[in-house]
Order: sequence, then C-alpha cells, then structure tokens
Amino acid sequence: MGRVHLFEFHELEWFPATLRDLLTDFLSFYAGAFKPYVPVAPLLADALESTGTQRIVDLCSGAGRPVLSLRPALERRGLSDLEVILTDKFPNLESWRVAAEENLDAVKFVRMPVDAADVPGHLKGFRTLFTSFHHFCPDEAREILADAVTKNEGIGVFEYTERNWLVWTLPTLLIPLVVWLCTPFIRPFRWDRLVWTYLVPVVPLVALWDGFVSNLRTYSVAELWRLLDRLEGSCYTWRVGTVRSLGLSRITYVVGVPRS
Repeated sequence: MGRVHLFEFHELEWFPATLRDLLTDFLSFYAGAFKPYVPVAPLLADALESTGTQRIVDLCSGAGRPVLSLRPALERRGLSDLEVILTDKFPNLESWRVAAEENLDAVKFVRMPVDAADVPGHLKGFRTLFTSFHHFCPDEAREILADAVTKNEGIGVFEYTERNWLVWTLPTLLIPLVVWLCTPFIRPFRWDRLVWTYLVPVVPLVALWDGFVSNLRTYSVAELWRLLDRLEGSCYTWRVGTVRSLGLSRITYVVGVPRS
C-alpha cells in the first residue's frame, strides 16, 4: 500500500510534554532492551570512518536510547572515542541527564530545541535519525537531507517500522501489553508514569495509535531514492536499502557521506 501521512500524538505541539516524555521513554527503553538497531552498526561505522569523525549528532532523539544502544557495537569496530550529542525539537532533558551520567563524557545533549531541517552550524558531526524520519512529509524529509548536504555533514536515517502488515499487525496490536509489562523497568522512575500507564492508560493507547501510524508513514526504499533525486548533483555517496532486524522485521536506511 502507499504511504499515508496521518498524525501521531507525541509530535503535536499541544500534546502535553509529560505524556510525550513518558512515550519516548518507553520507545527508548524498547530500543535499549531489545536493540533492534544493532544490525546497522557496520553501516554506521563505515560512514563514520568515511567522514573521519567520531561524533554523532543525533536528531529527533526522543529519550536517546536508540543511538546509544549502538555504542558497544561501534566501539568493537574501533570507534573507541565515540561522542554522541542528543537533540530534539522537544528535548527530554530528564532522560538525557540520566544517559549523560551513565556514559560520563561520551554523551552530551542540547537543552534548546533543534530543528532537524536547520541544524545549527556549530553542531558538527555525523547526523543520525532513528525511528523518526517517518514523522516528516516528503518536502520536510528532503529538507533534512538537503540541510546535511548544504553543511557538508554525513547523515544516516534508520527506521525499524515498515509498511508490511504480514510482519507488523500482531506486534502493533500487542503494543499496549508490551507497555504494561515494560513500565516497571523504565528509568528514571516516575510516579506519574504509573498513573498514566495503569490507572489512566493514556500511554498504552497513544503508543498503539502512534505505532500503527508509524508503519503507515514509513518510507519505502523506492520512496527514499525519490527523496534523493534533487540531491543527485551533490558530491555525496548515498546508500539506500534494508537490513534484517528482529524476527522478520527489517530496518530501512539511507546513509549519505561527502565524497571528498
């Protein structure tokens, strides 16, 4: 089926910040616990080596765990001095502080909102987007890629959602159950997390809707190539494809690095 750009609650300006943070905390816990993105570590390591940097500027970080779940695999590939900078339009500062404390000097974060389509010039490093590129309509997605090209920075986009209902129907329906089971183990501990998960189950229901819509909005490989059409004149090398992740699921990716 074609891509359908419905809304997700946690990207809406009026959606309460508390609930947004609780949702992104769950998504990050899932990424940290099950590590669906580990299969892209070789791709990311090659891109970092090609650009000659060991700094990742993670855009649309949420609570930050997707990119941090790759640090051990990247370090095993020789990137021992890797530095990660977390950014988002809606910064989840409490979770980022915990991540920075756990990783000492290897993780930093930007307190102010950062627009993925207009990243401040002083934020130098290889840009990544994990489970977030589908939030943007084609024109916005193209602007994100173009901004990296304009500022001569490498960029990697990785999505484990997919418009494949043979694979994703059952996992999507089970999202509320997974939220209920995982919530006691999510850190930092918050009493309101228990309230909005068990007493008033807003987080499980929003996670169900947003998970369903995320699959509908995820770009296919062919659609990602079309986003790059207007950038082909740039001095960049692009790789677009899929790699196998958990079970039957696949990660769709775009990786671009300056040829020079």
